[in-house]
Amino acid sequence: MLIPVLTMLGLLAATDVARAQQCLHGRLGTMEDRTRRERALEFARRVNAVQALPSPGGPRYRPLEELPMLPAVPEGFDLQFHTDGRSYTLLLKDRRDPCRFAVFSDQEGTVYAAVPQPPRATVLPLETR
Repeated sequence: MLIPVLTMLGLLAATDVARAQQCLHGRLGTMEDRTRRERALEFARRVNAVQALPSPGGPRYRPLEELPMLPAVPEGFDLQFHTDGRSYTLLLKDRRDPCRFAVFSDQEGTVYAAVPQPPRATVLPLETR
């Protein structure tokens, strides 16, 4: 019973090492990948700047198609944007990166850049429901 669990943990660790070596936005990233990352960060900053402009009738966050002068979504990134008028979320995911690099922001104006956390193996007793 213990050997399969240890084997699985070893495989997860090996997968994490292999993934880290292939990340496009880590130490081994190319100049092209750095440029794409900077463009994604700049896109998020520009959305925040435009959303922060005063609007008649008080704060109201607008859909992307109503925002003027935004740059193009960087090549290789998928954009998700949602607003209900009182808040918004913006997510850019690099579909080329095996490490799944992403840029996130919302109405607070802080821009985050990160990769998802690796899954953790959890051992549960068989009688757990």
